[in-house]
Amino acid sequence: MEETIQQPSGILRFAAPYRSRIGLSVGALLLSGAANIATYLVVADIFTRLFADTPLTASYMLSASVLALVFMLIKSGFEYLGLDFSHFVAYGILADLREALVAKLLKMPMGDVRKRGHGEIKKNFVDNVEEMELVLAHIIPEGIGNTVTLGVALTTLFFISFKMALAVLGVVLIGMTAFILVFRSGLKKLKFYYASSKNMNNNIVDYINGMEVIKVFNQGAASYDKYSNSVRDFRNYTVDWAKASWKYTAAYRVVMTSPLLFALPTGLYLHMTGQLAVGHLVLSIMLALSMGPPLLRMMHFAPNVAVLLEKSAHITAILAEDELGGSDTPKIPKQFDIDISDLQFAYTDKTVLEDINLKFPQNSLTALVGESGAGKSTLARLLVRFWEYKHGEIKIGGVSIRDIPFNHLMGSISYVAQDNFLFQMSIRENIRLGNPGATEEEIVTAAKRACCHEFIMGTPNGYDTVVSASGATLSGGERQRITIARAIIKDAPIVILDEATSFTDPENEDKLQEALNKLISGKTVIVIAHRLSTVVHADQIVVLDGGKVHQTGKHQELTKTSPIYRRLWQSHENVAGWRISVGGESK
Repeated sequence: MEETIQQPSGILRFAAPYRSRIGLSVGALLLSGAANIATYLVVADIFTRLFADTPLTASYMLSASVLALVFMLIKSGFEYLGLDFSHFVAYGILADLREALVAKLLKMPMGDVRKRGHGEIKKNFVDNVEEMELVLAHIIPEGIGNTVTLGVALTTLFFISFKMALAVLGVVLIGMTAFILVFRSGLKKLKFYYASSKNMNNNIVDYINGMEVIKVFNQGAASYDKYSNSVRDFRNYTVDWAKASWKYTAAYRVVMTSPLLFALPTGLYLHMTGQLAVGHLVLSIMLALSMGPPLLRMMHFAPNVAVLLEKSAHITAILAEDELGGSDTPKIPKQFDIDISDLQFAYTDKTVLEDINLKFPQNSLTALVGESGAGKSTLARLLVRFWEYKHGEIKIGGVSIRDIPFNHLMGSISYVAQDNFLFQMSIRENIRLGNPGATEEEIVTAAKRACCHEFIMGTPNGYDTVVSASGATLSGGERQRITIARAIIKDAPIVILDEATSFTDPENEDKLQEALNKLISGKTVIVIAHRLSTVVHADQIVVLDGGKVHQTGKHQELTKTSPIYRRLWQSHENVAGWRISVGGESK
């Protein structure tokens, strides 16, 4: 999906609840700018009196010094208040923005989430959102304050001497011309720079996540090459961008910080030719100098504008993604049988499922079997609306899943995947995710039913033991049983098991199967199984082949009538009877 640079209006709409504080921030920064100009005016009055040979009394010098000090304190005080208000607003908006991104991901099809990659999502959630702080806390409020301050100073200069005003304006125009050239150069390079950054982030995440595989199969060199090449590409794009803009950057940095570049010689010339009185000369010089700090701040922010526009575009692109469709007239099913009719589904242009017509009766066990790539997992994920289908229909209790409120649909289904996931929190809280209101007794009961209470009590802190990210400190079977306990405590009427025993070792298979039996009792159950022995007693077995329903029936029937199922069963029996011969002994 190509994302184009756009104005960050999608970000700024989050500022609406903070309008009053934004107003206070801008107002305080305007007062700070006014006090800054006033300080220069006091100094201008002192120099005017000096050049006019006006006697400077002690009382005047004291009052002028005190007044300058007061204006300096006012400037600093209101600048502090303005930035305090703006930072409160900025971090409030960043929090709202991250919450909005999370809420959006929950409403997007899983396919749209996954195609972005872990690296891009992390970059948007952490880096890109964090850098919006510069826009919200500094560029907008300070930009408004500094622009008004510059406008007031320049307008005053025009009233004093339009020639002096034009001299100062000439510096600004030259600096802005250089900035525009930098900005245009940045726009040309930015998209490639961002793409290389995204590629590097994705490769870093993949490299770290795949470290076990890399070590086991001794693929360090090949994997490192992919990672290092992406880092090198990012470096090259960054250097290329810098080379293309450094001359213009140097030009506007020098010019924009030198408001006297043209003003001083012009003012001296005008004074020597009698066109500008000494008082007006000093006042003009001081006004020009007062424009230095605002120009300096704007110069500091200017190089970031193009980058922030691009990054805000990627954030707003996620917020603008299509969501899973809902109905204007939501319905709640009273039964939990599942009816699939004429279902077709494709990942982009690749058809994965075609002409699927199936019925899963309530309180029955249906097994989906087939070779790898047959469409089993895709079909299971469509039932929980991880993806959006365009053709056909899926109904629960006679109600289209599109008409069922998403939260109710998720509450009606327990989905146990093969790539189970535990969060970095206590085992108790990992189980409680299935039912946030569960009591301690209910958690323990669910754990016992899932056959994981015993090993939990053997951990250092029992149910209070904090598992590492993804549950890496536990075995595959232990993680799986905790996720089953999570599903048991949810007690949903529909259960989908997507190869839920795939990571189980033979010693724990019986325990896991016992846990699954307790989970599925009295439910509408759909099982994707790679071990056919676990589904031989299923009420219905659906054989999928190439994204189509090849045949349905019971185990005994399919072994006779379905060549695909018969081949799968024979392969299963061969594996079950497989032995290793060591030193002439069968193991």
